[in-house]
Amino acid sequence: MKIIHILSVAIVWLTFQAQTPVFAQAPMGSVAGSGADIAEPGPSEALPGEKLKKYNTNDPIFRDVAKEFRCPTCTGLSVLESDAGFSVQIKEQVQEQLNLGKTHDQIVDYFVERYGAWILREPPVKGFNAWAWIVPITLLCLGPVLIWLLVWKRRVKADSHGVRSSTVILEEMQQNLQRLKSTREKA
Repeated sequence: MKIIHILSVAIVWLTFQAQTPVFAQAPMGSVAGSGADIAEPGPSEALPGEKLKKYNTNDPIFRDVAKEFRCPTCTGLSVLESDAGFSVQIKEQVQEQLNLGKTHDQIVDYFVERYGAWILREPPVKGFNAWAWIVPITLLCLGPVLIWLLVWKRRVKADSHGVRSSTVILEEMQQNLQRLKSTREKA
């Protein structure tokens, strides 16, 4: 039983060693975890199995432009947040435009001209797209007032259908008393 346990541990250890990348293993004679044992790849070299990025996500101008575009393949994500193939291509195009010295507005206009206003995460507030901004704000402001008016009018109508108010009942009782008094006096 011990032999089976030792063999299984050895197989797991060998499997782990085979899967560990060479750059993550400590060189001979160095202490693992000292910080000097693993070299960070520079901007011109990529890790094994990883593509070289052609854009700089740390650039604030790049981030501002890339977050304005929607990812065509992902739902609810910007190009900046997505790693889908089409988003990577758009990020590369944004970086190329920045390298050419184009401004934020020029890059946005380039993509809107190429893909249409659909590529923007927020519709522009002009033309027909202005309705996408006006209608929700109007409904938020006028909606509660309209609901209150509709409910108030229905409540007034419901009170008059088969339900008598206390003043109407008291008036009826007084009329009945007057009629009874008048019939007693006649008799």
